[in-house]
Amino acid sequence: MNDLPQEATDVLSGVSRWAVVCGDSLEVMRQLPDGCVDAVVTDPPYGIGYKSGNATGGKWASVRHSGVKILGDDEPFDPSPLLAFNVPTVLWGANFYSDRLPGGGGFVWDKREGIEEMEFNRSDAELAYFSESKTVKTFRHLWHGLCRKTEVGKHLHPTQKPVALMEWCIKQCKLPDGATIIDPYAGSGSTGVAAVQMGYRFLGIEREPAYV
Repeated sequence: MNDLPQEATDVLSGVSRWAVVCGDSLEVMRQLPDGCVDAVVTDPPYGIGYKSGNATGGKWASVRHSGVKILGDDEPFDPSPLLAFNVPTVLWGANFYSDRLPGGGGFVWDKREGIEEMEFNRSDAELAYFSESKTVKTFRHLWHGLCRKTEVGKHLHPTQKPVALMEWCIKQCKLPDGATIIDPYAGSGSTGVAAVQMGYRFLGIEREPAYV
């Protein structure tokens, strides 16, 4: 681990509970020693450029996040470096790169809990790949524009996930006490908050200094 940032080394050696490294996820992951990660839970760039919404010009063009460029989102996403850890793996946005994923199960995040009858121009749900199952499980948690069940007003990232969702994902992994969870696309840090609150160690990687 000599080439790793010190904060990452501290997590992997048990000195620290958590750290977020500012850097390229692929470069940092190449430096990780074998067997140091117990689970991957992440929401990677999907590779679709995020051209959504007729009025806003896309999630990345919002007032809060103007000027932020998500590197790699303008090309197809390759999940193979994450799958190479060969540990329980949760990858959100899996429907956008399903042709690159091996067999497995999945998660459905139903974002319209309690407002199912209302009509919106956004997706009703999001999909994730889960390596440890052949079944599909559903998590219901309201998170639709300004309508949120939790973290109301905390718009920290255009693709921010609820901490409650990430806690649920981690529970599905059935990890031992003291396990280390990695999120190579940390974003708003929801996975990290969930992991630490649940008593696990966490290593996040994020390229954008503002989010780190």
